[in-house]
Amino acid sequence: MTWTLTGCLCYVELMERYLTVTESVTFTGKSRRTITRLANRLHQEGSSLVMRERTARGYIWRISQQILQETFGVSETQTLSSLEPETPPLPSGHVEPEHALEIARQGYAGMMTMHQEVTQIYENLLAEKDKQIVALSQELVRARKGFWARLWEGK
Repeated sequence: MTWTLTGCLCYVELMERYLTVTESVTFTGKSRRTITRLANRLHQEGSSLVMRERTARGYIWRISQQILQETFGVSETQTLSSLEPETPPLPSGHVEPEHALEIARQGYAGMMTMHQEVTQIYENLLAEKDKQIVALSQELVRARKGFWARLWEGK
């Protein structure tokens, strides 16, 4: 099959009318299980409103927007562009020098406080580990003495 610009555009338009399961969940508000069950049922019936697409990770379902609208009563006005989450605008990049210096000082103070807390926790864990090593060493010495005492008593 030879792809032409028109053929590619038709394929893109076709793919825009077919949604993946994840897009269908967002589009309809139904669960992945419900969408997958619908896709399986349509596939068993031999419907052209569902298709399996091969990807690098296996097969995925693509379901027609038309059948989703008919089955779940999704409004006609909802489009894929409305599925994409809206991101809030980024805050202004302009900061006055005096204010920037104060922000930097606060950040540094917070970082130093965190550093001190982490250092203290590390030292506490290290001391606890040393105590455990000493306790285990003492237990080992007692166990060895007990072994030799039992060995010599047996003779």
